Order: sequence, then structure tokens, then C-alpha cells
Amino acid sequence: MKQNLEHSTDIAKRIVRGVRGFNLCAYLVALEGWRRGLTLKWYYNTPSNAKLKAIGFNPIGKMFSLSSDERTHFFFRSRGDKVYNEAVDIGTNKEQTKKYLEKEGVPCPEGKRFKEEVADEEIIQYARKLGYPLVIKPTFGSLGKGVVTNINTDEGFKKNLRYVRSTLNYLDVIIERFISGEDARVYVVQDKVVAALKRVPANVTGDGKSTIEELIQKKNEERKKNPHLATRLIKVDEEVHTFLRKEGYSLSSVLKKEELIYLRGKSNISSGGDSIDITDQLPAEIKEVAVKAVSSVPGLVHAGVDLIIKGNKAVVMEINPTAVIASHLFPMTGIPRNVPKAIVDYYFPETKETIKNNFYFDYKVINNLMSSREVNEIEITNAPIGQIHTKRYIVTGKVQGVGYRRWVRKRALLHNIHGYTKNLDNGKVVIVAASSNKSDLEEFLKSCYIGPDKANVARIKEYEWYNPIKVGFEIRSKSKEEEIKELKLELNQIKREKQEMEQEMSYIVKKYSNMKGKYEAIRNSSSWKVTAPLRKLMSFIKN
Repeated sequence: MKQNLEHSTDIAKRIVRGVRGFNLCAYLVALEGWRRGLTLKWYYNTPSNAKLKAIGFNPIGKMFSLSSDERTHFFFRSRGDKVYNEAVDIGTNKEQTKKYLEKEGVPCPEGKRFKEEVADEEIIQYARKLGYPLVIKPTFGSLGKGVVTNINTDEGFKKNLRYVRSTLNYLDVIIERFISGEDARVYVVQDKVVAALKRVPANVTGDGKSTIEELIQKKNEERKKNPHLATRLIKVDEEVHTFLRKEGYSLSSVLKKEELIYLRGKSNISSGGDSIDITDQLPAEIKEVAVKAVSSVPGLVHAGVDLIIKGNKAVVMEINPTAVIASHLFPMTGIPRNVPKAIVDYYFPETKETIKNNFYFDYKVINNLMSSREVNEIEITNAPIGQIHTKRYIVTGKVQGVGYRRWVRKRALLHNIHGYTKNLDNGKVVIVAASSNKSDLEEFLKSCYIGPDKANVARIKEYEWYNPIKVGFEIRSKSKEEEIKELKLELNQIKREKQEMEQEMSYIVKKYSNMKGKYEAIRNSSSWKVTAPLRKLMSFIKN
């Protein structure tokens, strides 16, 4: 599916390769700010001057700051320091969240919290009084863990209550009335909805020949291609087996063509659910509910809101101040939404019109250094600013096994060139080079013609390059996949050149034919024949 340029995130898969989980959200916001010329620093621990609360058991690689000449803002994952820590505490406590929502008249499901000292029997009595269907969820939970929905019987409620409190050890729980409708995650920045996703429970669709187990494997292979969904695969656990048994199926069952079956009750993306962008389809009334939900919590200026939608009405289920935003940039279906842009716009509005470059930095190196505890703070080299000139060169000659790539790298660093070089299987060398200074790029190209003593450059073909560039200059070892891509690029370029030559030849032939036709017409004209003696005389005088 082609991206609408208005919504394009300019995030290629290469840029986020190997960046997973909550770290991906941090990297996306940091990259957006860094590309605008803001100074980027990463931290091992929360800096003493940062009024920012870290949550979770592993904050490494998720804490960073962005700075302009005037000010600095600190971020943890997708959340910045304009979100009060008190708002974070409220958002992580579902009971507190509900109190603030109810106070402001925001629709939310009827229910009640039960602390860990409350006996199961008291909770069961409340459930009967409230009436089925019901939902059980941990008071302090995330990612849908421990959430059981659409419980319709006493027996089912007792069984799931034991599962949540005893097996999963979520002793503090909330019992709520189950609300039917579409599950959605809406991201709000201040007073505007910037992205919305519909979340569908894990499912597979039959092809008439594959077993359910094979369909799950196929779907997981597709999910692996998505940077966000790659770590959120459909796992075959007891819940999946239970759902299949309810429908009279097993993993070995073969579904009819186009037959769809759900594998779970909850629609969390983290447990294999589908993510479908619905930003443009979301009614204004529902957007208002999401915005009001965020504003109802003191000190909350941007967050993710979980809704159940039915027609033009919505009920707020939860608010997440440290929401996952990567799902909006990498939906399974629909237009990518640039949530990092909206966040950085809010914190640094003066950078809105900055012309961003196509550079990126190596997050994995930073994360590895932080994880090894070798450093407590890392400042990233500023991104090149201004118009960037980018070229791709294919070097032919004696350029492999003679130190040519090392020579190229030294010259690249000397001329402040970013990019990479690597050998190709056909004996050639590819160089991708980028600079904000066109003359530096020209000087670098001249040095590429020279090479070290043992090299002999026969020719260098020059092409335009539009893909992202990593800051710095590296010597790459080639993967088979990259090699095929390089060869395809060269083949396509040759085809284009051939087509251009053919068009040029066609033009010349056509022009020559026209000239020849005019010449023949003149030669056959009566005036040409009459003046023949005069032309002979002129030729004699000239000679």
C-alpha cells in the first residue's frame, strides 16, 4: 500500500532494524527531534534535574533528552516531562483514572475495585449483583495482562477470578460491566487526536487447505516483517486452545476459504491482535471523548486512550500516559501516523517548519553501551542540517583486495562525508555518499578515482540515491539480500540508460529521416534541376 505523503513517517525498516519493544517508541521520538537539529542525549539513569518518572523494570535505552538553544526537555519512551508525575500515577491506577473520568462526565463502564485482602466470595457476590457479562482486570496492569473479558456465567467468573488472582498473582482487581463494540486506541496530543487504531483479537482466515496451526505460522511470518509486530506474534497457549475448543476446532482443523476464527477474547496487539488505522474514519464525537478523557486528568497533556466504540458513541476503558506509539507508525493495515512529529511539535513548536534530512543514527550501539554500564550519558553527534546531496557510485576496476574501501573511508571522514562502502560479488565496489556541501562531495569523488597504490579504477558510474543514510561512514559486509538489491538497482539503472539511448536514437533517426525526405524533395524539384549548371560553375570557381 502506498503511503500518503501527508502522513508519511519517513521511517524505513533499515532504520529501526533490531530496535524492539518499548525501546522502539523512545527511538522514534528521539530520531524525530534529532533530525530537526535538536541536541540528543541518552541516559542510563534518570538525571537529577529531570522531573520525569520512569516506569517498568528496565528503563535502559528509554530515557533521553532533546535540547534547543533555549531549553531542554526530558523523555521516557513516548512521554515527555510536560506530563506530570502525578498524572502518571493516576494513569497506572485504573480506579483513580475512573474517578477523574466520572468527575468530568466522561463515559466509562460501571464497576468497582477490590483490594488484595478482599475474599473471592465477596467479589463473586458483587459480580452477581452487577450482572453479566463482566470483565476482570488488574488494578495495576498493562499490555492486557490478566484482563479477562465477556464473562457470562457464575462458573466462568469463579474460574477466571481464581486464574487472575491465584495463578497470575494479580490480587488487586477491578470488576466492570462488559461493554460490546470495537476496541480502539486513540492517541491525543493536547487538544487533538493525532492517531487512532482499531484493535482486533488474534485471528486467522482459512484458505481451504491449511490447518489452523499452519495459518498461525503464516500470519506470524507476515507479522515478523513489521518492525512493531515482529515481537508481538500469536502465541499458542491455553487461551488459544480454549477458544478453539469452544468453536469445535483444534490446531489441526482446516478452515474453509475466507472463514475467519478468533483465537483470543482480548484484542491487545501485544498478544497477537491486528492493528488497523481508523484515524480518518473516527467520528468527531468520539474524538471529543478521547480529548476530554486526557484533559480530565490533571497534568496530562498527551496520552493513549483505550475506547470501546459503538456507532458515534464511546466508553473510555483506560488512559495510558506512557503509551506505545509504534503501533500507529507501523499498523498492520492502513496509513502510518506520525505521532513522534506531533509530540516534538508540542515540545518544540519553533522546529515545526524545519526541513528534516534523511539521516539516522545507530541506536543499537547506544543501547549496548548503556546496557554494559560503560557510560552513564551519551550525546549523539548533531544531524547534518540543510540541503543534503546524496549519490551512489559503482566503481569498476581493480578495487577489491587492494585496500580500496579503507582508502575510501579515510577520504570520506576527511571530507565529512556520511554513508558506506562495500564490495559486490561481481568485483565492483559500491559507495553511497552524502554531504550538505556539494563541493566536498565532488572532492571526495575525485579521490575515489585515485585510490591506494595497488588499486586501478577503470570508471565510476554515478546515480542518485534517495534511501536513508546512517551518520558516519562505514565499511559494510554484504548480506545476500543486500547484494541482490544492489544488483537489481544496477540492472534497473542500465535498463533506464538503455531506454534513454533508444529514445535518443529514435529521435535522431526520425530527425534524419525528415531531413533526408526534405533533401530528396529538393533534389527532385524542377528548380533544383534548372539550377544544376549554375551549381557546377560555382563549384569550379571555388576549387
